Amino acid sequence: MKASIILAIVASFAFSTTAFAAPKQEGKVHGPCHQILKACQDAGFVKGMYKEGYGLWRDCIDPIMQGKTTVSGAAKALPSVDTGLVAACKAKNPKFGSGEVGSE
Repeated sequence: MKASIILAIVASFAFSTTAFAAPKQEGKVHGPCHQILKACQDAGFVKGMYKEGYGLWRDCIDPIMQGKTTVSGAAKALPSVDTGLVAACKAKNPKFGSGEVGSE
């Protein structure tokens, strides 16, 4: 009898934590600008690494937001980002990605 109670408690706990974990994972990337940032991070761009050619902002976010297809001095290719996503980001935050482009 005690084993069945323990099993019921463990099962209950497992279901409750799964139910709460799923929305948090889906909610990590929110809004169009965050989706662009995530695409750059997923492609290997890192904040502050512009001198090495794969800086998050100068080599990825700023060029994407400014409509560039290549970046001089960049060590990585830009990820593919839908133009509608860029437009939606600009509509929400016009200054996002308006910095200097390139690592040279």
